[in-house]
Amino acid sequence: MQEFLIDLFGNFGRIIVFIHVVSAAFLLGSMIMIRFIIKPTLMAIDDEAMRYDRCIQILNKYTYYIFGAMIILISASLTMSVGLGFEYANPTMFSMIHVKEAMWVFIAFNFAYMYTKLVNARRLYKKRNFFEVHENLGLIVNFLIPLNIILTLISAYMGVIIRGF
Repeated sequence: MQEFLIDLFGNFGRIIVFIHVVSAAFLLGSMIMIRFIIKPTLMAIDDEAMRYDRCIQILNKYTYYIFGAMIILISASLTMSVGLGFEYANPTMFSMIHVKEAMWVFIAFNFAYMYTKLVNARRLYKKRNFFEVHENLGLIVNFLIPLNIILTLISAYMGVIIRGF
Protein backbone atom coordinates (compact mmCIF):
# COMPACT_ATOMS: atom_id res chain seq x y z
CA MET A 1 0.00 0.00 0.00
CA GLN A 2 2.83 2.38 0.86
CA GLU A 3 4.52 1.78 -2.50
CA PHE A 4 1.24 2.42 -4.30
CA LEU A 5 0.76 5.76 -2.52
CA ILE A 6 4.37 6.77 -3.20
CA ASP A 7 3.92 5.95 -6.90
CA LEU A 8 0.55 7.69 -6.99
CA PHE A 9 1.97 10.84 -5.45
CA GLY A 10 5.04 10.65 -7.66
CA ASN A 11 2.86 10.60 -10.79
CA PHE A 12 0.06 12.93 -9.69
CA GLY A 13 1.66 15.01 -6.92
CA ARG A 14 0.62 18.43 -8.17
CA ILE A 15 -2.95 17.32 -8.78
CA ILE A 16 -3.19 15.77 -5.31
CA VAL A 17 -1.82 18.92 -3.65
CA PHE A 18 -4.23 21.04 -5.73
CA ILE A 19 -7.21 18.88 -4.72
CA HIS A 20 -6.09 19.05 -1.09
CA VAL A 21 -5.79 22.85 -1.09
CA VAL A 22 -9.06 23.39 -2.98
CA SER A 23 -11.03 21.09 -0.70
CA ALA A 24 -9.57 22.82 2.37
CA ALA A 25 -10.53 26.21 0.89
CA PHE A 26 -14.07 25.00 0.16
CA LEU A 27 -14.39 23.60 3.67
CA LEU A 28 -13.13 26.76 5.36
CA GLY A 29 -15.11 29.05 3.07
CA SER A 30 -18.31 27.14 3.63
CA MET A 31 -17.96 27.31 7.41
CA ILE A 32 -17.31 31.05 7.25
CA MET A 33 -20.30 31.49 4.96
CA ILE A 34 -22.61 29.53 7.28
CA ARG A 35 -21.50 31.47 10.35
CA PHE A 36 -21.19 35.00 9.04
CA ILE A 37 -23.60 35.20 6.09
CA ILE A 38 -26.36 32.61 6.39
CA LYS A 39 -26.88 32.83 10.17
CA PRO A 40 -27.52 36.61 10.20
CA THR A 41 -29.81 36.25 7.20
CA LEU A 42 -31.83 33.53 8.94
CA MET A 43 -32.06 35.61 12.11
CA ALA A 44 -33.90 38.27 10.09
CA ILE A 45 -36.83 35.86 9.58
CA ASP A 46 -39.50 36.77 12.12
CA ASP A 47 -41.49 33.53 12.03
CA GLU A 48 -39.74 31.18 14.46
CA ALA A 49 -41.00 27.99 12.83
CA MET A 50 -39.91 29.10 9.36
CA ARG A 51 -36.49 30.22 10.65
CA TYR A 52 -35.79 26.87 12.28
CA ASP A 53 -37.12 24.98 9.26
CA ARG A 54 -34.80 26.88 6.90
CA CYS A 55 -31.85 26.45 9.24
CA ILE A 56 -32.42 22.71 9.50
CA GLN A 57 -32.75 22.43 5.71
CA ILE A 58 -29.54 24.38 5.12
CA LEU A 59 -27.54 22.46 7.72
CA ASN A 60 -28.89 19.16 6.43
CA LYS A 61 -27.61 19.88 2.91
CA TYR A 62 -24.43 21.35 4.34
CA THR A 63 -23.74 18.10 6.20
CA TYR A 64 -23.61 16.13 2.95
CA TYR A 65 -21.27 18.72 1.47
CA ILE A 66 -19.00 18.63 4.52
CA PHE A 67 -18.69 14.86 4.62
CA GLY A 68 -17.77 14.80 0.93
CA ALA A 69 -15.20 17.56 1.35
CA MET A 70 -13.74 15.87 4.43
CA ILE A 71 -13.35 12.54 2.63
CA ILE A 72 -11.55 14.23 -0.28
CA LEU A 73 -9.38 16.30 2.07
CA ILE A 74 -8.39 13.39 4.29
CA SER A 75 -7.70 11.11 1.30
CA ALA A 76 -5.45 13.72 -0.28
CA SER A 77 -3.65 14.44 2.98
CA LEU A 78 -2.96 10.77 3.69
CA THR A 79 -1.69 10.31 0.15
CA MET A 80 0.59 13.33 0.57
CA SER A 81 1.81 12.21 3.99
CA VAL A 82 2.79 8.76 2.80
CA GLY A 83 3.74 9.78 -0.75
CA LEU A 84 6.18 12.46 0.37
CA GLY A 85 7.85 10.06 2.79
CA PHE A 86 7.44 12.28 5.85
CA GLU A 87 8.16 9.36 8.14
CA TYR A 88 11.78 9.59 7.01
CA ALA A 89 11.88 13.38 7.36
CA ASN A 90 12.87 15.65 10.18
CA PRO A 91 11.33 14.41 13.47
CA THR A 92 9.89 17.86 14.16
CA MET A 93 8.17 17.85 10.79
CA PHE A 94 6.86 14.34 11.37
CA SER A 95 5.48 15.44 14.76
CA MET A 96 3.77 18.45 13.18
CA ILE A 97 2.09 16.15 10.67
CA HIS A 98 0.75 14.02 13.51
CA VAL A 99 -0.51 17.11 15.33
CA LYS A 100 -2.23 18.25 12.15
CA GLU A 101 -3.78 14.80 11.68
CA ALA A 102 -4.99 14.85 15.29
CA MET A 103 -6.58 18.25 14.70
CA TRP A 104 -8.41 16.90 11.65
CA VAL A 105 -9.62 13.90 13.63
CA PHE A 106 -11.00 16.33 16.22
CA ILE A 107 -12.61 18.42 13.46
CA ALA A 108 -14.17 15.29 11.97
CA PHE A 109 -15.56 14.24 15.36
CA ASN A 110 -16.84 17.77 15.86
CA PHE A 111 -18.69 17.53 12.54
CA ALA A 112 -20.11 14.16 13.60
CA TYR A 113 -21.30 15.74 16.86
CA MET A 114 -22.83 18.59 14.86
CA TYR A 115 -24.70 16.01 12.81
CA THR A 116 -26.10 14.33 15.94
CA LYS A 117 -27.25 17.73 17.20
CA LEU A 118 -28.85 18.42 13.81
CA VAL A 119 -30.71 15.11 13.89
CA ASN A 120 -31.86 15.92 17.41
CA ALA A 121 -33.02 19.39 16.31
CA ARG A 122 -34.90 17.87 13.38
CA ARG A 123 -36.67 15.43 15.70
CA LEU A 124 -37.53 18.20 18.17
CA TYR A 125 -38.76 20.47 15.37
CA LYS A 126 -41.32 17.84 14.38
CA LYS A 127 -42.54 17.88 18.01
CA ARG A 128 -42.66 21.71 17.88
CA ASN A 129 -40.29 22.02 20.85
CA PHE A 130 -38.71 25.27 19.63
CA PHE A 131 -36.73 25.96 22.80
CA GLU A 132 -34.73 22.74 22.42
CA VAL A 133 -34.42 23.26 18.66
CA HIS A 134 -32.95 26.69 19.36
CA GLU A 135 -30.48 25.21 21.86
CA ASN A 136 -29.29 22.52 19.44
CA LEU A 137 -28.99 24.80 16.42
CA GLY A 138 -27.42 27.55 18.52
CA LEU A 139 -24.74 25.16 19.73
CA ILE A 140 -23.92 24.22 16.13
CA VAL A 141 -23.84 27.72 14.68
CA ASN A 142 -22.50 29.71 17.63
CA PHE A 143 -19.89 27.34 19.06
CA LEU A 144 -19.08 24.26 16.98
CA ILE A 145 -18.70 25.93 13.58
CA PRO A 146 -16.50 28.77 14.96
CA LEU A 147 -14.37 26.17 16.75
CA ASN A 148 -13.92 24.32 13.47
CA ILE A 149 -13.08 27.59 11.69
CA ILE A 150 -10.31 28.31 14.18
CA LEU A 151 -8.93 24.76 14.03
CA THR A 152 -9.07 24.75 10.23
CA LEU A 153 -7.17 28.05 10.06
CA ILE A 154 -4.51 26.68 12.41
CA SER A 155 -4.32 23.49 10.36
CA ALA A 156 -3.98 25.48 7.13
CA TYR A 157 -1.15 27.50 8.64
CA MET A 158 0.55 24.30 9.77
CA GLY A 159 0.18 22.98 6.23
CA VAL A 160 2.00 26.03 4.89
CA ILE A 161 4.78 25.45 7.45
CA ILE A 162 5.03 21.76 6.60
CA ARG A 163 5.14 22.45 2.88
CA GLY A 164 7.99 24.87 3.46
CA PHE A 165 6.64 28.10 2.00
